Amino acid sequence: MINFHVILNQILVLFLLMLVGYAAMKFHIFTKQDSQGFSSFLIKVAMPAMILDSMQKPFDPQLLKDSLQILFFSGIFYSLGFIIAKLFVRIFKPEEKDAGVFQFMLLFSNVGFMGYPVLQAIFGEEALFYAAIYNLPFNLLVFTLGIYLIDGNQHTNDSKERRFDWKLFLSPGIMAVIIGLITFLFSISFPKPIQQAIHLVGGLTTPLSMVIVGGLLAETDIKKVFCNGKIYVLCFIRLILFPLLTWGILQFFTQDLFMLGIPVIISGMPVAANTAIMATEYNGNEELGSQGIFLSTLLSIITIPLMVYLLTLFY
Repeated sequence: MINFHVILNQILVLFLLMLVGYAAMKFHIFTKQDSQGFSSFLIKVAMPAMILDSMQKPFDPQLLKDSLQILFFSGIFYSLGFIIAKLFVRIFKPEEKDAGVFQFMLLFSNVGFMGYPVLQAIFGEEALFYAAIYNLPFNLLVFTLGIYLIDGNQHTNDSKERRFDWKLFLSPGIMAVIIGLITFLFSISFPKPIQQAIHLVGGLTTPLSMVIVGGLLAETDIKKVFCNGKIYVLCFIRLILFPLLTWGILQFFTQDLFMLGIPVIISGMPVAANTAIMATEYNGNEELGSQGIFLSTLLSIITIPLMVYLLTLFY
């Protein structure tokens, strides 16, 4: 039986964390410069630790087989998402500094905080491992394609195209994914003190990121959140169109509720909580990122329970 109170609780916790950051910025407990330092710590330390922590699982052949199928489904989703994100920019023609942030928001959803708890509430602990595998492309792409999209220096005034920096593959996030895969495939466990330290540092990712987002919102005109028509379109695509498309396509591959439900639910999560953080770190429009997080998370209070309810009707 699906516990809708658990789902709503996770969303409300997000808003409470954002409220803490909002108040802290308003009362000058931390400044914009402090926020930039926190952002750098999140991107380079806390998030990689969270990735490593999620991959600390013993190897199992059946897990590997199911994981490959889930990974294939994830590849389908991100390929589709990339195409739709490009079409969005081409159709709505946002400003140059906004274009990459819009594409990032369409491509990357909030799996870490909202996706995992919702899946756990529906399918139990077993779903978390598959969710981590499904989320591997996120961990790879967010530190490569994500940075490439968001980077404010997309084009110079002389219209020269920017070049991709292959050094991004050496970023802490990518290295964490590589090390995490090795530890899973060879059933390598870190010593207990190291494991606990990684777990604690990784656990900072969600609360600290949402506090920073709240701080960014404190410097944002909230009225702009509800007056930007493009963000409403983005939320429709992110929260409704993506899960419906994922559902429709994956039905050709599986009818199993577990294997189908995980990708569908993840694809319908709101904008990734680290969007504004990445925008701050890589010279994008962090205000737009904060607006997208705020509105999509607000609307997800309705869309996530509805999506879960529809799944239970058909399976």
